[in-house]
Amino acid sequence: MNQKPHFGVTSISARKRMLIVANTHVDADQRSEYLRRNGYEVDCASGSSVALALSRTRSYDVVLIAVEGECSEITMLAQQLQKNNPNALVACLADCKKPVPHLPCDRMLWKGEPLEYFLARVETLAAIA
Repeated sequence: MNQKPHFGVTSISARKRMLIVANTHVDADQRSEYLRRNGYEVDCASGSSVALALSRTRSYDVVLIAVEGECSEITMLAQQLQKNNPNALVACLADCKKPVPHLPCDRMLWKGEPLEYFLARVETLAAIA
């Protein structure tokens, strides 16, 4: 009986450092744990002030903003995070039922998507980061 060869598939973005900014750690726990299992180094920040402090002391490849708030506040936070980490790709986890922050379309991830879709989008973002 012939057996199919198994090829090990590793993430093209394994060992990428990511910061998830959420209102609380609980909000980011499920996604961050899923990313860690798939080879990412993930830090979580509860709130914008903690995120800004972390971004001043560490370098990130991808920063994902998953906070609830006004579009203008999220846009300003994205700009400040980008300024602190100029080489980072700043993305946003948005709710399509609410106004969307002013970020490029390719940097938007959507709440409510299954974790597999979330991972695929993060993989794409990390590959270009």
